[in-house]
Amino acid sequence: MLVLSGLFVSGSEILIPKMIQHFIDVIYPAKDYTAFGYLLLAIAGLCVVMFVAAMAQNTLQRVIREKAARDLQVAVFQKLRKLGFSYYERHPVGETLSFLNTEVAAIQEIYRQYLPGIIQDAIFAVVAVSILFTIDVKLTLLLIPCFLLYYLVGPYYEKKAAKVGKMTADNRVQFNKQIYESISALPEFRAYGRESWDLQRVLERLNLLVKNNLRVILYAYLRGTVRRLCTYSGAIAVFLYGAYLIKHDQLSVGGFVAFTILYFFAIFKMTVVITNLTEQRLLMFQGEILYHFMHQKPDVQEVPQPVLAEIRGRIEFNEVHFGYPSRPDVIRGFTLDIRAGEKIALVGTSGNGKSTILKLAARFYDPLSGEIKLDGVPLNQLALEQIHDAMGYVFQETYLFGTTVRDNIRFGRPDASDEQLYAAAEAAYAHEFILQLPEGYETIVGERGVKLSGGQKQRISLARLFLKNPAIVLLDEATSALDNQSERKVQLALDHLLKNRTTITVAHRLSTIRKADRIIVMDQGCIAEAGTYDALMAMQGLFYRLSEGLELAGEEEEVS
Repeated sequence: MLVLSGLFVSGSEILIPKMIQHFIDVIYPAKDYTAFGYLLLAIAGLCVVMFVAAMAQNTLQRVIREKAARDLQVAVFQKLRKLGFSYYERHPVGETLSFLNTEVAAIQEIYRQYLPGIIQDAIFAVVAVSILFTIDVKLTLLLIPCFLLYYLVGPYYEKKAAKVGKMTADNRVQFNKQIYESISALPEFRAYGRESWDLQRVLERLNLLVKNNLRVILYAYLRGTVRRLCTYSGAIAVFLYGAYLIKHDQLSVGGFVAFTILYFFAIFKMTVVITNLTEQRLLMFQGEILYHFMHQKPDVQEVPQPVLAEIRGRIEFNEVHFGYPSRPDVIRGFTLDIRAGEKIALVGTSGNGKSTILKLAARFYDPLSGEIKLDGVPLNQLALEQIHDAMGYVFQETYLFGTTVRDNIRFGRPDASDEQLYAAAEAAYAHEFILQLPEGYETIVGERGVKLSGGQKQRISLARLFLKNPAIVLLDEATSALDNQSERKVQLALDHLLKNRTTITVAHRLSTIRKADRIIVMDQGCIAEAGTYDALMAMQGLFYRLSEGLELAGEEEEVS
């Protein structure tokens, strides 16, 4: 439909020169005013057709553009959700955001302008040249060298422009990444007095981007200059040889006028086609970046359907090995059978893989080797949605959305009633401080909860957990930001929540560790000791030394 409406516009434009020729050669010499009136009516009708077709074309272009952009953005966002956490460790957030903005906008521009325009204008140019042959073959043959030179002069400059265009696309991704980093790390830049240094980095990247853009513009200017010379040369040839043909009665004045108009029409459409092809080629470099991104395989492959009717909570680690690109041996031969309802505490010095065990249990990653089972079924045979629905995860760093307190707590269970939400907040000892906020539960917490203290954010995170009421609970330093009095209160509530629930806790406070059914002491990615608090203290081994004063806090920096 889009191409059809474009053809109506082009067809109407092509007919007008022939009508002018008919007026000059037939109607005017005969003084046929009736035919002149009909001709005016025909031209007016063509103008109406052109107007309606142009409106339809523009409307369809906008609709196609917006739908294509929406579908592509949804596809990119869904792809981002499916990619494993290791992808985000390798690629900065600014680079990832570029896929949703710059690269999608490039594809959107192709749909909006270049793709339909190229088809329509190419057809117009071919038809126009064909009509030139019907007016005068010799005059048209004279223009063939100009047409050929016009088409052939571009590849040299386009090749150079394409090379720089690819560099520009890569530079734009890097620039977006750097801008995001500059905004995210603004407190650090100010604290260390490095704002000028950061500005210099951004300016260097921006200058490189501008430099490459100017090179593309230069090549486009040189290409355009040569093509204008071809156009003017052809026009001079048409006027000189056309005058000769008219003088010797081999071409009518009307035919000469129609020929000249169609020649400039054809040259103009060729210019548009070639320019659009060049611009589209430059945009396709950004499309190529997006293409490679969309064809990346997720690290964690999901099965279409779960195989468990109900999750009870037994978790088995069998000879699990795992590592990150920069740290290949975080977990080495980890074997542990956690009974349903059992409470496990993971302890050890920083960087020994405690938080990684939680992420593997939640299948944020798949192990490099070995196997993890849930209720006897390998995790990779369960739907991720079922795994995550059954688990409640409280991270070291609480993430709050820039909306209300109520919405942040309800995130744990969207269908919960207000009464259930308030009960969860009270259980997490958050209800009292929430009521003291300016708007209570309707208070906007700001981006990432910037308006709240660390302890308040952590209590809201725990309220989410209480509201979700999961079968399996994963706690990564869940009370580290609380003062001793608040922690004692929250710990009492946690004791009630965690009763008969499988729980894996990463903790450094002995008050939390003592309550575990088993304590797993990790060292260099392996289980060094395991047992109850009393048994481990009696052994006077690694746990005993840690409890005597070594730091039990922290986690591997790469994933915290």
